[in-house]
Amino acid sequence: MTKTTKKVIINGLVWFDGQLRPADIFITAEGLIGAISQPGKIEVQEDVQQIDAKGHWILPGAIDLHAHLQDGAERFFPGSCAAASGGVTTFVDMPPFHVCSTVEGVRERIDLAETESVVDFCQGGGIVVSLSDLAGIASLKEIGLPYFKVFMPAEPPVGAGLLWKSVNVAARYGLRMAIHVEEPGCFNESVDWNDPLGFARSRPDVAEVSATAQVLEMARAAGAPVHICHVSSGRTADLIARYKSQGVDVTAETCPHFLILEESAFLTYGSRVKTTPPLRKAQDCRVLWQALNDGVIDAVVSDHYLSDNPDGYSEPSLEQKEGGIAGIELTFTLLYHTGVREGDLSLDRFVHALAIAPARVAGIYNRKGSISLDKDADLVIFDPEQEWEAQPLHRHSRIATVPYQGWKLRGKVVSTIVRGETVWDGQTICVAKGFGKWIACQNRK
Repeated sequence: MTKTTKKVIINGLVWFDGQLRPADIFITAEGLIGAISQPGKIEVQEDVQQIDAKGHWILPGAIDLHAHLQDGAERFFPGSCAAASGGVTTFVDMPPFHVCSTVEGVRERIDLAETESVVDFCQGGGIVVSLSDLAGIASLKEIGLPYFKVFMPAEPPVGAGLLWKSVNVAARYGLRMAIHVEEPGCFNESVDWNDPLGFARSRPDVAEVSATAQVLEMARAAGAPVHICHVSSGRTADLIARYKSQGVDVTAETCPHFLILEESAFLTYGSRVKTTPPLRKAQDCRVLWQALNDGVIDAVVSDHYLSDNPDGYSEPSLEQKEGGIAGIELTFTLLYHTGVREGDLSLDRFVHALAIAPARVAGIYNRKGSISLDKDADLVIFDPEQEWEAQPLHRHSRIATVPYQGWKLRGKVVSTIVRGETVWDGQTICVAKGFGKWIACQNRK
C-alpha cells in the first residue's frame, strides 16, 4: 500500500453520521481515515502534518458516475485535473463505442488511465451498439466493472431485440446495464437549424419516456439491474419512481444542466447547451429537483464531454457542434449553489447524490463515498460562503465551452484530497500524472 504523510485536519465542520459537526480527522500513512474525534482530542506528533480547515466544511469526495475523459477532444490527464479542481475524487470512465466490450479492451483502457489520471477511477463497459459488442460483456463482471452501457440512438439504432438480449445479460450475470434511453423512431426527421429551439424540438421527451418505459418493463420481466443515464424529463422520473416502488432494481442519474437550465437557454447560450437528450421545460426541472430530493434519482453526474479543443475556441454553430457539455469541475458548486443554497435540495441529499449513492451504484462503497473509519481519505475541503465567478481556470479548465462562464457562484472547493494526498490546493494540481488508481467494483449494493 502506498505510504503518505500522516495528517490531521483540524477546526472544520465534518459531515458524518448524516450531519455537519465540529471534528478533527486523522489520516493514516496509508491514506485511510484513522480517527474522527472531537476537536483537540487527536494527539499530534511531529511527523503529522496539520491542515487547518477553519471556517470550512469537510465533505466526502464527489464520485462522478458518468464522465467521458478520454473521448472526443478530452484526455485523461487534463480531464482528471478538471475533476480534481471541482472536488471529484473518483470518476467512472465512459468509453467510446466498442472500446471496452472485451477484457482486452478494458485492460488496455485501465492501463492508459493509470498513467494519466490524477484522481481515482472506475471503468465502465461497452458501449453496446451491436450484437458483437454484447458477446464479451459477460466476462467484464469478474474484472470489477460496475456496469456496461447500451446506447439506443446509435446508427443504426439499438432495436428491441438487442435491447432484450442486453437486459438478459444484465440479469444473468448481475452486471448493471446503464443505458442512454432515447427511441430514435420518435425523433423528427429534419431539424430546423435556423430555429434556436429546433434541435430540442427534434428530440421530444416522448423519445426518452417511451424508451424508459420499454427498458423498465424488460428489466422487470428479466429481473435485471439497470441504470438510467442523464434523466432529462420529469415523466421519466415518474416512471422510475413507479418501477422502484414495484421492486425493480433501477438506479438513475441526472446532470446539473437538466436541473438548472430549460430549453429556452438555447436562445441565450446557443450551441454551448447542445447535449443529448436536449434540455427540457421549466416543469421538468422542478420535477427533477423533487425526484432528486426524494431519492428517485440517485446521483448527479457531469456527463462531461468535450467535442472541441478549447485552445483558441470559437463557438461552432448549433448544427456543427457535437452534443455534449464539458463541466466536471463545476458539478459540485453548481449543485450546492443552485440546489442547497436555493432550498431545492437538502444538504443530506446533496451528499448522497454526489458521494454516497454513486459509491453504492459503482460498487465501491466499501472504500469510498463517506467519511468513515478505515475508508480512503477522499475529502473535499469546501468554503460554503466564498463567492467567485466561473471563468477559465488554468490549463485544465473547460468552462469556456459551457454556458456557466461568468456566472457568480457561492461555495468553492478549497482543497481536494485523494487517499490522504492533496491533489488540488485551490490553485494548482499537486500530484503527478498517474497518481490516480483504478478502483474495482467490490460490492454491488
